[in-house]
Amino acid sequence: MKHISRKGLAILAMLIMILITTRIPVYGAGANVTIAVSQSSLKIGDTVSVTVSIATDGAIGAYSMAVTYDPSVLEYTGGSGNGGGGTVMIAGYGDGSAARLSASLNFRAVGNGNSAIATSGGEVYDWNENVLAISHAGTTVTVSAPQSPGADAPGGNGTSATDTPLSGSGDNTLKSLEISPGMLTPAFQSGITSYSVELPEDTKEIVVSAVPNDSKAKVAVSHNNDLEPGMNKTYIVVTAENGTQRTYTLAVQCGEVEDASMVPPIAIDGKEYKVVSAEEIDTEQIPAGYTAGEEDYKGEKLPVFRSPNQLLLIVYLADEEENGQWFIYEKETESFTPYLEVLAAANRFVFRTPEEEQSVPSGFTVQEVEIKGQKIQGYVNPALPDFVLVYAMNVNGEQGFYLYDMVEDTFQRYISMGESAFEEPVTTAAETEGSTESEAITDEVKLHNFRILLYGLCGLTIGLLGLVVGMQVYYKRREKERDGSVDTYMDEDLQLKPEEKRSDTQSEDTQAQ
Repeated sequence: MKHISRKGLAILAMLIMILITTRIPVYGAGANVTIAVSQSSLKIGDTVSVTVSIATDGAIGAYSMAVTYDPSVLEYTGGSGNGGGGTVMIAGYGDGSAARLSASLNFRAVGNGNSAIATSGGEVYDWNENVLAISHAGTTVTVSAPQSPGADAPGGNGTSATDTPLSGSGDNTLKSLEISPGMLTPAFQSGITSYSVELPEDTKEIVVSAVPNDSKAKVAVSHNNDLEPGMNKTYIVVTAENGTQRTYTLAVQCGEVEDASMVPPIAIDGKEYKVVSAEEIDTEQIPAGYTAGEEDYKGEKLPVFRSPNQLLLIVYLADEEENGQWFIYEKETESFTPYLEVLAAANRFVFRTPEEEQSVPSGFTVQEVEIKGQKIQGYVNPALPDFVLVYAMNVNGEQGFYLYDMVEDTFQRYISMGESAFEEPVTTAAETEGSTESEAITDEVKLHNFRILLYGLCGLTIGLLGLVVGMQVYYKRREKERDGSVDTYMDEDLQLKPEEKRSDTQSEDTQAQ
């Protein structure tokens, strides 16, 4: 009995040691995030630099996280991140010695109010690939309307937006907007807040006449009397009686705009488009992080914008009705495809069309779908009614299939047979036929299956050990009963007393004699 118990304990100890030594993610102490801003009080049109720092006790391996802000107050203009529209993604890698990494982001104040700038989500790893708990940080910047130049200054209207009553009308729209010299494009409408203006190169100032819908609202004009050759921005801020504000922006081009008419009309899906030059595009329309440049197209210079990772070229084209749209320019084939982008909580995606050799996962069929108001080519599977498979590029330039959750409005990497479309090269259908299921299973899946098997074996071993111990106890008891070391025992359905047992034994001995 004791021998069996010791053996069972040895087996259990061995199983426990296996479980302990099995590779399980280790969570380190933590990573502290801090945010520093170059200034916390701004006027509309001012810029602010935001530095996000990640510090740990040891060497940092890598980090990634989101930086959020209020896009109605701040506009991301560039830096160490990718994104816009309220979320910028930052990421970095250590060299084995640094215990602190930083990312610098630049913003411009575009609206009145307070904007919280905070980090969220993401992951931080130390140099040994241990996951660290993140202590996120946040700060706030305040943007106020610029002081009006005054009634006697060029472009002034004698009003100020410094007073912000707490009650009253919330009408912060304009009834009319006129400038001199120049003309607004498009024609003024109360609900349109962005306009373009073309003026001679030597123009130094413009006079702005802005009349609010509500007589109690106040109007402030800035950057209208310091124009320089090239692109300028003039801001008209309307402050309602209750303090809410709306900003009208004038993109003022002083000097001739480079003529893009030398580029021949571009036919896309049977429709002709003309190229819009970089100077004619309102900067608010340019995707965050994209920079202007030029590329050859049919012997002419095509104005393009390059993505932050330099992997995409996009151009802005207008149809015969002057409706503009962004297109991706494929330089190798000199072809154009619609540029469709969505911002997710922790990433940024550009929808693409799979290459011809890229095989569509089994069970999915092509279907036009609508995601966040944009119609794209997607893939559907009857077994996944709430999901759409899309082919997209993330901010790192990695292309692959994603599952879009139409209920939760989220994106998830599509993993087929445990293989990530981003982590491994694209596999053709012919190559897939020669691969086995075991080759496609990742280390994480193997580890998960091993643990399940181990837990099952552990439970089976404990059960068998209990069965063996129970059988030993049973047979030991029967042996003692036969030796007469117990008072009673069960013989079939009859219970015999000790006296009856002895008399029966004597009778048997007599018969034997």
